Amino acid sequence: MRLLYVLLVGFLLLSSCSNTNDDSNNDIIIGKWRTIERYESNEPQEILPCTLEYYKEFRSNNTVAGFIVTPNTFPDPCNQEYTDFGLIWENTGNSNYKFKTTTGTEYTIKIYKVGENLVEEYPDGITKLVYEPY
Repeated sequence: MRLLYVLLVGFLLLSSCSNTNDDSNNDIIIGKWRTIERYESNEPQEILPCTLEYYKEFRSNNTVAGFIVTPNTFPDPCNQEYTDFGLIWENTGNSNYKFKTTTGTEYTIKIYKVGENLVEEYPDGITKLVYEPY
């Protein structure tokens, strides 16, 4: 009888545990990314170190953060600081990600992986950014 009771309690404990994998977000974009290539109309462009997209972090809580240039930092125009961009992202399927700003503006970007790198293609069909993990 005692063995049956132990088995029953063990079963109840195991069945009552929630599956944390259901709540976790393991989307391909989650992580910290550094821009390594930029294209305009399929032509490679110079990557300026003081651009907003130079470093990006897509978080598992569906927010975006990264480095931005601190205003009024002359003579060092590349003085960057880490900040939360105030963007919320959502995977809408087929490599499409919808982003929403704090003002309610929404836009969609195609994002996919090539090897370890992340590729962003903007809806204008012109701009493409390639990131590597950092």
